[in-house]
Amino acid sequence: MADQHLTEVTTWFLQYEGDVPTQIDWPERVQLIEAEIASPELNQFMFRAVGGRWRWFSRLSWNYQQWLDYLTQKQVRTWLLWVKGTPAGYIELLKHDDDSVEIKFFGLLPQFIGQRLGLPLARAAIMLAANWQGRRIWLHTCSEDHPSALKNYQQAGFVLTHTEVANEAVPQLNDTRLLAQNFVYSALSYHLENTG
Repeated sequence: MADQHLTEVTTWFLQYEGDVPTQIDWPERVQLIEAEIASPELNQFMFRAVGGRWRWFSRLSWNYQQWLDYLTQKQVRTWLLWVKGTPAGYIELLKHDDDSVEIKFFGLLPQFIGQRLGLPLARAAIMLAANWQGRRIWLHTCSEDHPSALKNYQQAGFVLTHTEVANEAVPQLNDTRLLAQNFVYSALSYHLENTG
Protein backbone atom coordinates (compact mmCIF):
# COMPACT_ATOMS: atom_id res chain seq x y z
CA MET A 1 0.00 0.00 0.00
CA ALA A 2 1.15 3.54 -0.68
CA ASP A 3 2.19 5.77 2.18
CA GLN A 4 -0.82 6.98 4.11
CA HIS A 5 -1.17 10.75 4.20
CA LEU A 6 -3.45 12.24 6.82
CA THR A 7 -5.65 15.02 5.51
CA GLU A 8 -7.78 17.35 7.58
CA VAL A 9 -11.34 16.64 6.44
CA THR A 10 -14.35 18.78 7.33
CA THR A 11 -17.64 16.87 7.36
CA TRP A 12 -20.94 18.74 7.17
CA PHE A 13 -24.15 17.07 8.39
CA LEU A 14 -27.36 18.33 6.83
CA GLN A 15 -31.06 17.70 7.35
CA TYR A 16 -33.78 18.20 4.77
CA GLU A 17 -36.26 20.91 5.67
CA GLY A 18 -37.88 21.74 2.34
CA ASP A 19 -41.05 20.52 0.69
CA VAL A 20 -40.92 16.93 -0.53
CA PRO A 21 -41.01 16.71 -4.33
CA THR A 22 -43.95 14.74 -5.71
CA GLN A 23 -42.47 13.96 -9.12
CA ILE A 24 -39.23 14.37 -11.03
CA ASP A 25 -39.16 15.56 -14.63
CA TRP A 26 -36.31 13.63 -16.19
CA PRO A 27 -34.89 14.49 -19.61
CA GLU A 28 -35.75 12.12 -22.45
CA ARG A 29 -34.18 8.64 -22.19
CA VAL A 30 -33.23 9.12 -18.52
CA GLN A 31 -34.57 6.64 -15.96
CA LEU A 32 -34.13 6.00 -12.27
CA ILE A 33 -34.65 2.32 -11.42
CA GLU A 34 -34.34 0.54 -8.09
CA ALA A 35 -31.83 -2.30 -7.95
CA GLU A 36 -34.02 -4.70 -5.98
CA ILE A 37 -31.55 -7.60 -5.83
CA ALA A 38 -28.55 -7.24 -3.53
CA SER A 39 -25.44 -7.12 -5.70
CA PRO A 40 -22.10 -6.42 -4.01
CA GLU A 41 -20.46 -6.13 -7.44
CA LEU A 42 -22.88 -3.41 -8.49
CA ASN A 43 -22.72 -1.31 -5.34
CA GLN A 44 -18.97 -1.67 -5.03
CA PHE A 45 -18.57 -0.60 -8.67
CA MET A 46 -20.83 2.46 -8.23
CA PHE A 47 -19.06 3.43 -5.01
CA ARG A 48 -15.70 3.39 -6.78
CA ALA A 49 -16.86 4.80 -10.13
CA VAL A 50 -18.78 7.71 -8.60
CA GLY A 51 -16.55 8.31 -5.58
CA GLY A 52 -13.11 7.58 -7.03
CA ARG A 53 -12.64 11.08 -8.34
CA TRP A 54 -13.53 12.49 -4.90
CA ARG A 55 -11.39 9.92 -3.06
CA TRP A 56 -14.26 8.30 -1.18
CA PHE A 57 -12.44 5.98 1.17
CA SER A 58 -14.90 4.62 3.75
CA ARG A 59 -15.55 1.30 1.97
CA LEU A 60 -12.36 0.73 0.02
CA SER A 61 -11.29 -2.05 2.40
CA TRP A 62 -14.65 -3.88 2.37
CA ASN A 63 -14.58 -7.47 1.16
CA TYR A 64 -17.37 -9.26 -0.69
CA GLN A 65 -18.98 -10.63 2.48
CA GLN A 66 -19.07 -7.19 4.12
CA TRP A 67 -20.85 -5.76 1.07
CA LEU A 68 -23.28 -8.69 0.96
CA ASP A 69 -24.08 -8.44 4.68
CA TYR A 70 -24.66 -4.70 4.35
CA LEU A 71 -26.85 -4.91 1.25
CA THR A 72 -29.06 -7.75 2.49
CA GLN A 73 -30.26 -5.70 5.44
CA LYS A 74 -33.79 -4.50 5.00
CA GLN A 75 -32.54 -1.02 5.83
CA VAL A 76 -30.59 -0.44 2.57
CA ARG A 77 -32.00 0.43 -0.86
CA THR A 78 -30.20 1.38 -4.08
CA TRP A 79 -31.37 3.13 -7.25
CA LEU A 80 -29.44 3.48 -10.52
CA LEU A 81 -29.72 6.45 -12.85
CA TRP A 82 -29.63 5.39 -16.51
CA VAL A 83 -28.99 7.72 -19.46
CA LYS A 84 -29.64 6.14 -22.87
CA GLY A 85 -29.11 2.69 -21.36
CA THR A 86 -25.84 3.64 -19.65
CA PRO A 87 -25.37 3.74 -15.86
CA ALA A 88 -24.89 7.42 -15.00
CA GLY A 89 -25.21 7.62 -11.23
CA TYR A 90 -26.83 6.18 -8.15
CA ILE A 91 -28.61 6.75 -4.87
CA GLU A 92 -28.10 4.60 -1.78
CA LEU A 93 -30.50 5.10 1.12
CA LEU A 94 -29.98 3.76 4.63
CA LYS A 95 -32.88 3.63 7.11
CA HIS A 96 -31.76 3.98 10.73
CA ASP A 97 -33.37 2.59 13.88
CA ASP A 98 -34.90 6.00 14.66
CA ASP A 99 -36.74 5.84 11.29
CA SER A 100 -34.58 8.57 9.84
CA VAL A 101 -33.40 7.93 6.29
CA GLU A 102 -29.85 8.85 5.38
CA ILE A 103 -28.93 9.56 1.79
CA LYS A 104 -25.82 7.49 2.33
CA PHE A 105 -24.30 7.76 -1.13
CA PHE A 106 -25.39 9.79 -4.09
CA GLY A 107 -23.67 10.98 -7.21
CA LEU A 108 -22.89 10.82 -10.89
CA LEU A 109 -20.18 9.11 -12.89
CA PRO A 110 -17.62 11.67 -14.13
CA GLN A 111 -18.84 11.86 -17.73
CA PHE A 112 -22.37 12.81 -16.56
CA ILE A 113 -21.36 15.70 -14.29
CA GLY A 114 -22.42 19.06 -15.72
CA GLN A 115 -25.42 17.68 -17.65
CA ARG A 116 -28.05 19.06 -15.23
CA LEU A 117 -28.72 15.65 -13.69
CA GLY A 118 -27.43 16.34 -10.16
CA LEU A 119 -30.33 18.45 -8.86
CA PRO A 120 -33.05 16.12 -10.23
CA LEU A 121 -31.15 13.17 -8.73
CA ALA A 122 -31.00 14.97 -5.36
CA ARG A 123 -34.74 15.69 -5.54
CA ALA A 124 -35.40 12.05 -6.41
CA ALA A 125 -33.35 10.93 -3.40
CA ILE A 126 -35.42 13.20 -1.15
CA MET A 127 -38.70 11.93 -2.61
CA LEU A 128 -37.63 8.28 -2.29
CA ALA A 129 -36.48 8.79 1.31
CA ALA A 130 -39.79 10.47 2.20
CA ASN A 131 -41.78 7.70 0.49
CA TRP A 132 -39.87 5.21 2.64
CA GLN A 133 -41.49 6.92 5.65
CA GLY A 134 -38.33 8.66 6.69
CA ARG A 135 -39.22 10.79 9.73
CA ARG A 136 -36.07 12.77 9.08
CA ILE A 137 -34.02 12.87 5.89
CA TRP A 138 -30.36 13.68 6.26
CA LEU A 139 -26.93 13.28 4.69
CA HIS A 140 -23.36 14.31 5.12
CA THR A 141 -20.75 15.58 2.72
CA CYS A 142 -17.17 16.60 3.25
CA SER A 143 -14.40 18.87 2.06
CA GLU A 144 -12.98 16.02 -0.06
CA ASP A 145 -16.22 15.66 -2.08
CA HIS A 146 -17.23 17.63 -5.18
CA PRO A 147 -16.44 21.32 -4.57
CA SER A 148 -20.11 22.25 -5.15
CA ALA A 149 -21.62 19.41 -3.09
CA LEU A 150 -22.43 21.41 0.04
CA LYS A 151 -23.90 24.33 -1.93
CA ASN A 152 -25.96 21.98 -4.12
CA TYR A 153 -27.43 20.19 -1.09
CA GLN A 154 -28.32 23.51 0.51
CA GLN A 155 -29.97 24.66 -2.73
CA ALA A 156 -31.99 21.43 -2.72
CA GLY A 157 -33.41 22.28 0.73
CA PHE A 158 -30.91 20.76 3.18
CA VAL A 159 -29.92 22.76 6.25
CA LEU A 160 -26.58 22.43 8.05
CA THR A 161 -27.01 20.86 11.51
CA HIS A 162 -23.40 20.40 12.63
CA THR A 163 -19.80 20.11 11.46
CA GLU A 164 -16.95 17.76 12.40
CA VAL A 165 -13.25 18.04 11.59
CA ALA A 166 -10.92 15.02 11.67
CA ASN A 167 -7.65 13.83 10.19
CA GLU A 168 -8.39 11.01 7.74
CA ALA A 169 -6.22 8.66 5.67
CA VAL A 170 -7.54 9.86 2.33
CA PRO A 171 -6.20 7.73 -0.56
CA GLN A 172 -3.69 9.22 -2.95
CA LEU A 173 -3.68 8.21 -6.64
CA ASN A 174 -1.05 5.52 -6.02
CA ASP A 175 -2.94 3.98 -3.08
CA THR A 176 -3.52 0.29 -3.83
CA ARG A 177 -6.87 0.37 -1.99
CA LEU A 178 -8.25 2.12 -5.07
CA LEU A 179 -7.71 -1.13 -7.00
CA ALA A 180 -10.11 -2.91 -4.61
CA GLN A 181 -7.96 -6.04 -4.53
CA ASN A 182 -9.50 -7.15 -1.24
CA PHE A 183 -12.96 -7.06 -2.81
CA VAL A 184 -11.93 -8.76 -6.07
CA TYR A 185 -10.14 -11.67 -4.37
CA SER A 186 -12.84 -12.14 -1.74
CA ALA A 187 -15.58 -12.12 -4.45
CA LEU A 188 -13.74 -14.82 -6.42
CA SER A 189 -13.33 -16.90 -3.27
CA TYR A 190 -16.97 -16.42 -2.26
CA HIS A 191 -18.29 -17.54 -5.64
CA LEU A 192 -15.94 -20.53 -5.84
CA GLU A 193 -17.05 -21.69 -2.39
CA ASN A 194 -20.75 -21.18 -3.10
CA THR A 195 -21.07 -22.58 -6.63
CA GLY A 196 -19.27 -25.89 -6.26
